[in-house]
Amino acid sequence: MADDTSLVVNQLPPKTLVRAPAEFEEPGVELAEGVHAIGPSRHGHSQGGYSRAYLFEEEDGLTLVDALWDEDAQMILRYLWSIGRTPTDLKHIVMTHAHRSHLGGLATLKALSGATVHSHAWEAPIIERHRSAAKIPLTPLQPWQLIPFRVASQLGLQPHVACDVDDPGLEEGSAVGSLRVMHLPGHTPGNLALSWAGGRVLVVADQIMTWPSFSAGWPGFNRDDAEFRKSLERLVELKPEIVCTGHGDPIWNGAAQRITALLR
Repeated sequence: MADDTSLVVNQLPPKTLVRAPAEFEEPGVELAEGVHAIGPSRHGHSQGGYSRAYLFEEEDGLTLVDALWDEDAQMILRYLWSIGRTPTDLKHIVMTHAHRSHLGGLATLKALSGATVHSHAWEAPIIERHRSAAKIPLTPLQPWQLIPFRVASQLGLQPHVACDVDDPGLEEGSAVGSLRVMHLPGHTPGNLALSWAGGRVLVVADQIMTWPSFSAGWPGFNRDDAEFRKSLERLVELKPEIVCTGHGDPIWNGAAQRITALLR
């Protein structure tokens, strides 16, 4: 496993990183220069539980992390157009893990952009629908907002559209443009986080949520709770300024202090 010091990129942004938008509004906001969060701010319960995608501007185009819930990718497309970009500007799509709430628009975006799709080797067969994701248990029943996702998982409802993974080789220390990969098993065996600017911005996927409440993951949704805890400790050690959550609004105020509290 690579040392976390390998996560430092060649060029760090200025000392003042966070743009600190007043609040999150769909279809998205810019969190820092060249770093964008995309997702619903209304009726998000039916859109993967307020799932989030993240967009990074690179010299040769755009890198998207995760693909929200909707198969038509309309929210991501709306945001691209709102910042003067088009689907063809997408060059890379990184999937943090293969759960339905993050896979929705992937096939559509791949078809429109021709972007290279990246994932961990464990997750790729699920994304391509050669293997099913592990079912989420029906209990615990709290928080109640998660019950529909538990039932849908058990019954196999609303499956994602299969999409080829061009690069299933992401692992600890891999790079996609300016993003560095952290392999953080626990939520799923191939779960990934992405570090930008030496860990000042972390895309943590379902390690940390702010919907329906601030929490380290959702109860019962992790394959291995002990591994999940170790992965969370790695993220906390980096003391990020911005935490890009998997569900709910990203954290841009006091991020390091807030996520440290999750270890108590």
